Amino acid sequence: MKKVLCIGSVTTDVIVSPADSVPTPGTLRAVDSVSTHVGGCAANAAIDLGRLGVPAVLCCKLGADSFGDFVEETVRASGAGIRGIVRDPAVNTTVSIVCVQSSGERSFLYCPGSTSAFTAADVPDALLEEADIVFIAGAMLLTAFDGAGAAQVLERARRMGKTTVMDTAWDFQDVWLPKVEAALPHLDLFMPSVEEAAKLTGETEPERIADRLLEMGPKSVVVKTGKTGALLCPAGGPRQQVPTWRSVKAVDTTGAGDAFCAGFLAGMAQGWDFTRCGVFANAVGTHCVMAIGASTGIRPIAEIEAFIRENTP
Repeated sequence: MKKVLCIGSVTTDVIVSPADSVPTPGTLRAVDSVSTHVGGCAANAAIDLGRLGVPAVLCCKLGADSFGDFVEETVRASGAGIRGIVRDPAVNTTVSIVCVQSSGERSFLYCPGSTSAFTAADVPDALLEEADIVFIAGAMLLTAFDGAGAAQVLERARRMGKTTVMDTAWDFQDVWLPKVEAALPHLDLFMPSVEEAAKLTGETEPERIADRLLEMGPKSVVVKTGKTGALLCPAGGPRQQVPTWRSVKAVDTTGAGDAFCAGFLAGMAQGWDFTRCGVFANAVGTHCVMAIGASTGIRPIAEIEAFIRENTP
């Protein structure tokens, strides 16, 4: 099986549920649960891949603090490798407060910390050489890496013959395209959400979004369309909207897009075709939303495939 290097954003997520509204000043509101989990696109993907049984290594920057220790311990426990983690005492580990509504939808309060200090210099050639697939996760949040830094790492990976993949996160600075434009021509696959891709392209329909993204340089595009699944646009092949399992009750959508990416990467690691990767990715994303936390619901590949067989007409 091919090896995946997950590069990018990592946070400690403090998840509060339910949080349907913010209390007015001076008041107190009780919630049912508060829990701490590792989050961030790269960490979620690496942990999900580890839980699926795919060899993966996480490359990121953490502070020399208890949150960073928690991230390392959690990633190691999933089966993913931690030799790409840089600990920097000059920064705090990134933290997100995740407010989960009764519907399962969520919003965030975010302290950038170590993620904003991550640079291309934190990705040594030795890590790239070990991998078969190089995945940059959480573009838009990597302040010192987005743009030229990401392009440099992807270009190095391409020269080594690696498959290059990237997804995005929500750009709270509202800059969008300038943060990723330089990286797009170096990608074999780009997997943004439809909301993020709309911001990048100025389009609203998935088909038009895909057209514009492909014009920017990636060989293939997958547009994650949430409850309706994903639009698959493989290089030189027919496009296909792959539906998801809407009958499943969403408990928490945190990390669903990252789980989709991990599922797609797992398929790529096994040499599956584009459609099979997309179906499997949707199933992994579905398992994600069935439990609280970004990776809690992820199961080994065989269990996910059994779910697909049992729930496909």
